[in-house]
Amino acid sequence: MIGALRQGIATLLIGVAPLLLLEGGLRLAGWPTERVRSFSKLLNFDAESWERAVGVFQPGARSTVLWPPELAYEVHVNALGLRGPEIERRPPPGRTRILALGDSMTFGYYLEEPETWPARLEARLRAAGRDVEVVNAGSGGWSIESETRFLEERGLRLEPHRVLLAFCANDIADLDRGGAVYEGQKRSLGGGRGLLTGALYTSALYELYLRAQVAWKRWREERTGEHAEPLTSVDVPPERADELWEVYADWLDRMLAILAPRGIPLTIVYIPDVFRLDHGLPATDEARLRALASERDIGFVSPLPAFEAHPLDEVYLIPLDDHLSARGADLVAEALAEALVLTPAAE
Repeated sequence: MIGALRQGIATLLIGVAPLLLLEGGLRLAGWPTERVRSFSKLLNFDAESWERAVGVFQPGARSTVLWPPELAYEVHVNALGLRGPEIERRPPPGRTRILALGDSMTFGYYLEEPETWPARLEARLRAAGRDVEVVNAGSGGWSIESETRFLEERGLRLEPHRVLLAFCANDIADLDRGGAVYEGQKRSLGGGRGLLTGALYTSALYELYLRAQVAWKRWREERTGEHAEPLTSVDVPPERADELWEVYADWLDRMLAILAPRGIPLTIVYIPDVFRLDHGLPATDEARLRALASERDIGFVSPLPAFEAHPLDEVYLIPLDDHLSARGADLVAEALAEALVLTPAAE
């Protein structure tokens, strides 16, 4: 027993020692430089403040996300742990509160706060004379499983009058990974995992990883001449895609079961897929999503025609990244605003 324990410790040291030496060497060289400040550092790993907040980010945090440097952007997290301006937990009398659920496209990776589609939607609705606030509850990596769990556990605390559910090209494939990102965020609160995760994100090794990841992507693109497509939805085999769409529909029904008894309408917004547009592929995911919405008599909004009328580098951040540009986010908001202004339930 003792011999096995010693052997285990020795094996662990042999594996960890090179990493510790590399971390030490990088720190002697001035790393981490803080030029690599990633989205992950905004997440809240403190159990006490997590219980008081609504969102999954550090309440009151202000940070500049500096990676990659070409797409640096400012983030303000309000006291409720959500990106955006300060709001009350309950909407003021007479004001319509819209809760926007989604992933990094909704959170607004690489966009300043006024440029995100929830912020642009609020601005457009207010310009149309509506006393409305749109709350950004997006978080990177989420799909409908995370969004539904967040809504039933935390989002309803905000007492929204309407919920918007953003659909992105990777949402179906993400359901095949196993385990909701939101659940992983909760698990990081216990057993010291939050401290370990925080230490990882502030290490020189993590900066090395981020730099190597971007360098590899650029080298591959230069070598092959093809733009990477991390958000594509076409890689899932058709048979498996059918199964995952059924899973998506089940989660959609669960979300409806949460909202319907409270009289809260749901609207799905389709975020066009840059890969499909770039390669001239039909938007079969939009058609399928539209059918799901129609079968359930829920709202559906798609800015796809507007995106097709613009060059890709105007509505996405390509070639640096496949996320929405400020113009792309505004097109999403424009389509939503037009639909909601005409919808009595949005009053």
